[in-house]
Amino acid sequence: MPDEDPAMRKAFEAARASLDGFLAKLKSPPTGTGGYAVKVGIRSGADIEYLWIGNLSIDGDRLSGRIDNEPRTVKTAKAGDVHGFTRTDIVDWLYVDRPLRRMHGNFTACALMTREPPKEAAALRKQLGLACRP
Repeated sequence: MPDEDPAMRKAFEAARASLDGFLAKLKSPPTGTGGYAVKVGIRSGADIEYLWIGNLSIDGDRLSGRIDNEPRTVKTAKAGDVHGFTRTDIVDWLYVDRPLRRMHGNFTACALMTREPPKEAAALRKQLGLACRP
């Protein structure tokens, strides 16, 4: 789904609007939560690919972590690489409340599900424990 798609734009805006709360939880994770990750755009020439970064650490205004998924188009990065970035690079975030089996954030997945048949999207939301807002 292109960045310019209205559902994706809305997802980026929702993630950025709630980023302070996510970062506060990351700094002091509530009991039973984990899987903290952010999605950032990684550029290679004219190409940009959005990748999940986990194992996060914060040092002042800089964040860093390990790339969680294998890039498809950007060839300058690979899964497992350490990547540094700033909060302005973040387009999405997520964490999991394990006791409740509920994923928080992951706004871009919700945007992608708008293109899926309703039954399949509902099944995926249930599987992930993801509550997408209409």
